[in-house]
Amino acid sequence: MKLIRLLQESIDKKEMMKHFQTMGIDKDDAEEQLENILYHIKNLPDPVNLYRILTADNQEDINIEELGSHYSINKRELLSSHSYLTGSGEKYFLVTVLSPKKLIDLNETVINNILYPNENEVTLKKKGKGVKILNIRKI
Repeated sequence: MKLIRLLQESIDKKEMMKHFQTMGIDKDDAEEQLENILYHIKNLPDPVNLYRILTADNQEDINIEELGSHYSINKRELLSSHSYLTGSGEKYFLVTVLSPKKLIDLNETVINNILYPNENEVTLKKKGKGVKILNIRKI
């Protein structure tokens, strides 16, 4: 079992390679993709701006204490390709937060980037508790 140390966590390379295998990706390509994902995460700024779309009837209905775990690092990509299904309500809100890298759930972020490579997702620990909200705006 080879552990890869990044941020304040380690990931199990063998476990990550299993996820690539389920996606039908051969070993050489999987190793290259894993290396690219880890390089990308390691080189995120600290703190990092992250974006999330939520649905609610009103902005006041958004639980700002637990905004959620799944974020995008690319606002434009999120707005152009995201299916707006997070939350309940009839209005859509773009939430912009500033998060220290120590809040990134490394294992979940890597797995989500393997399974959903086009989403450029960052998964945060504790449903995003500890982020600084920069903006919430109706879209």
